[in-house]
Amino acid sequence: STHPDFSPLLRSGTWEQISNSFSELPEFQRQFESYLHKFGDRCLNELKLESATLREDPLILARAVGLMTARINQSTENASPNNSEQLRRTAEHRLAELLDRHPLRRIIVNRLLKNTRSRVRDRENLRFERTRVFGHARRIFVDFGRRFREMGLIDNDRDIFYLEAEEILGYVEGTGTCSDFRALSNARKREFESYRKLPEPPSRFETRGPISSNTNWPAQSENPISDSKLDDLQARKGIGCSPGIIRGRVRVVLNPQDHHLQAGEILVAERTDPGWILLFPAASGLIVERGSLLSHSAIVARELGIPTVLSIPDATRWLHDGDLIELNGGNGEIRRIESAAEADQLAK
Repeated sequence: STHPDFSPLLRSGTWEQISNSFSELPEFQRQFESYLHKFGDRCLNELKLESATLREDPLILARAVGLMTARINQSTENASPNNSEQLRRTAEHRLAELLDRHPLRRIIVNRLLKNTRSRVRDRENLRFERTRVFGHARRIFVDFGRRFREMGLIDNDRDIFYLEAEEILGYVEGTGTCSDFRALSNARKREFESYRKLPEPPSRFETRGPISSNTNWPAQSENPISDSKLDDLQARKGIGCSPGIIRGRVRVVLNPQDHHLQAGEILVAERTDPGWILLFPAASGLIVERGSLLSHSAIVARELGIPTVLSIPDATRWLHDGDLIELNGGNGEIRRIESAAEADQLAK
């Protein structure tokens, strides 16, 4: 708040411009670098070694901080006051009322609650340690990429990720069967790009013969909703994972590395992983096609006090950028108030 010009810089400036401004905000710089030191191995699509981490590309973190700052500065009159401690106290009070006359049940439930909290914490800590292990492996292969590029074997450092680990180690140890890594990596780049043009397979499918020869996987027990039927739906219900009622405009994000989420919009996604947490603080609400009460996105949303609904199949097809909706994170109901097309017509 004392540096109003810094938030827009975080949201739209280059990393060089942002880092040059750190000298004016030494405390911010200290906290920023401390975060990178602790969580620098975090990234979108964390289990892919080719993903750029926050340590490699700190601009991702700067953008997230800028969006979060803008979100905090926005008016929240249309949102229910909400935070994790308040949610916890309310839930514990309600549970105590329900079990007031059932002492044995109260003992069992309290023990179950304690164990569940402990196991969820352990699960998230284990996931973070896994992220750190992947971070070490990623740095090793990035260094391989730098050395291979300096030796003229590949065009740029990150081409190393188009090679197999056995091929890389085989070359180093002198046991490899291929040394033309430039041609090999370029061929795999082209093949990988061709995969992007293929339709996404259904969540359940069957194959016959070699799997690689099956490009048209038949769906099993899949009943996709047609676009026309989706357009006719004005309300749907999923799993309410973080209470609160919010009304706002939709932003569908399919690729978190290339998003246009604005502060205060309701984020709609097919799926999320821990790396998506950088986008959550900017959103006023969250809708995900898959997930449950114990999904990572649900846990983080409750900690941040973001109204959230999960398990809405085809949500990214049903809702479109600019749609005005009302989201109830308590009962899981989503109501479309105005479509983006209707808003455009009214604007004209």
